[in-house]
Amino acid sequence: MLTTLVIGIVALVLVLWAFSRGPQQRRFYLPVLRLSDLWRWQGTVSRGTYAFVGITLFAIKHNLDRTVATLGFGRRFTVFNYWIPPTDAIRIDNLSPADARFLATMVLMSIPFVWVGLALTVRRLRSAGMPLGFVALFFAPFLNLIVFAVLCFVPDREPEHITTNGELIYAVRSRMIPSDPLGSAATGAILTGLVGSLAVYLGVQSIGVYGWGVFVALPFCMGMASVLIHTYHRPQTLASCLLVSVISVLVVGVVLFALAVEGLVCILMAVPVATPLAMLGGVFGFLLQRGKHTVPQGSMMCILAVLPLTLTGFEKMKEFEPAVTTVETSIRIQAPAEKVWRNLVAFSDIPPSTEWLFRLGVSQPIRAVIDGTGVGALRRCDFSTGTFVERIEGWEENRYFAFSIVSRAEGMREFSPYNIHPRHLDGYFVPEAAEFRLISNDDGTTTLTGSSHYRNAMWPGPYWRLWSDLIIHRVHVRVFEHVKVLSEAANYAK
Repeated sequence: MLTTLVIGIVALVLVLWAFSRGPQQRRFYLPVLRLSDLWRWQGTVSRGTYAFVGITLFAIKHNLDRTVATLGFGRRFTVFNYWIPPTDAIRIDNLSPADARFLATMVLMSIPFVWVGLALTVRRLRSAGMPLGFVALFFAPFLNLIVFAVLCFVPDREPEHITTNGELIYAVRSRMIPSDPLGSAATGAILTGLVGSLAVYLGVQSIGVYGWGVFVALPFCMGMASVLIHTYHRPQTLASCLLVSVISVLVVGVVLFALAVEGLVCILMAVPVATPLAMLGGVFGFLLQRGKHTVPQGSMMCILAVLPLTLTGFEKMKEFEPAVTTVETSIRIQAPAEKVWRNLVAFSDIPPSTEWLFRLGVSQPIRAVIDGTGVGALRRCDFSTGTFVERIEGWEENRYFAFSIVSRAEGMREFSPYNIHPRHLDGYFVPEAAEFRLISNDDGTTTLTGSSHYRNAMWPGPYWRLWSDLIIHRVHVRVFEHVKVLSEAANYAK
């Protein structure tokens, strides 16, 4: 209901704004379309009409989807469902019949809305003098919000704003932006980098959300904003635009590291997802200046500055419960199960690791002791960052044991000259339980399999799970190899 109310208020404001214009302006801004106009691809559409029809159709589609999902399938449906990556739907051959019917119904209902949305976006791009290829971003989660907002503010292309050479000229030239390419590039990268650093700090420290706003929308907006500054006086090459967009992200990393906001490891982890998005924003900015039309610097820069934190605020209002992820590792040990069991349930000190992952500060296991036996016993596993206290939940001697985590230590100690504790180390990566199975083989060996269950609340989830899966797997391997050495040494000694 809140979403519907907000959308209705925005649409009403747009209508009142249209009627508040003068007669000539009203004809330009008043968002009126015949029904048949919604389906055609020819011609142009004004920004007022595009905003009004887009918001209205979204309100209709959202309420239709929510009604069908709730009444027809008994599923909860919110506005955030439109931007959650359909990772389950990608594996369509594994969908249950109920999920397949739900997905097919939602796709069929979306077809007319997608058609109208694409048609209006193409016509709006044409009226704004922007490349029609931008219509592909209609299907990009979160980025389509940026495109929609930009198209709602970019004015129609005005011929009198174009010189005979087709170069961009602006009504006001800021003295703060140098006219030479090197100076404008440095200004664009440093200025957006500083603003981006502030946005990251507010997003992760004040709002407390490591999500799409920080890791997706912000890099894209930074890349685009830095290029808009770089191309303020004259068009620049694609290579220089891409370089400026990448440097702006690197400036954020340097500032966050220097001011003890984040450690080096987490900054390096974010680079593979932030850099391509910043470059995509840079391409967007490059195509704007290449499209030979006036870029509304003031309104567009305000949108790019406000949008990431606005999205982060929405994420904070509607926090998602991350799904439980399981990581499984197996090893074959040349020893009987009873010897493997003794060295697994409790083990002596593991020699310090030389692996790069642990040397950079990721928490590594050291030793384990257990107080008692059977279900209810407590096991303490010392890591380099503290102690995990584990309660035994399952116990079949020489075959199986499982535990839940009662209290835990930090997942890593940040690689930094300062003693820092970023918020993502507390509550965003949560190991919950683990279980171990020992299978005796016919040749006298034992197959040891471990499964750890955890939640990772950082988004985009699929990307950050790559790192958390890797870390947990390497912890498994480190313990298992130590158990293997202890068990096989005891076996040979006998």
